[in-house]
Amino acid sequence: MKTTTNNPHAWFFASMQNIQGNEERDEVRKAIVFDYSDGKTDSLVELYTKYPRAYQQMRRDFSQKKNTDSATLDKARKRLMAAIFKNLERRGYKRDIEYVKRVACKAANVSHFNKIPLETLKALYRRFGEKNAAMHNNWADQILKSISA
Repeated sequence: MKTTTNNPHAWFFASMQNIQGNEERDEVRKAIVFDYSDGKTDSLVELYTKYPRAYQQMRRDFSQKKNTDSATLDKARKRLMAAIFKNLERRGYKRDIEYVKRVACKAANVSHFNKIPLETLKALYRRFGEKNAAMHNNWADQILKSISA
């Protein structure tokens, strides 16, 4: 029988995975814990056991940030899909949501739509949007041709 242990800090390490450009995760982790403990410790376990209020505050702050980030990403994804739909409509294409997502993935060079980072979503929105469409027609044509091929 396999024994599993429940890590009470799994949420923290999952949140650390979402921090982009974070090569020194251990140093960042220590700095975050040190900050939340008001300089008393840089150990996550010690924060959890000795300073439970600070630990809970850190957990609340991280979950609120995640919800805010999620809403921002969701809005950016919807804006990009609307811009691509409008671009395709203007070109005479009648496509569904899956096709639009494939276009976005191809343009962002990722395998899954939800893996497109926020900055890339914004950049693609600008490229597919009405104002800049004339400047990027050849670029969009190449993407559409590569998907249909």
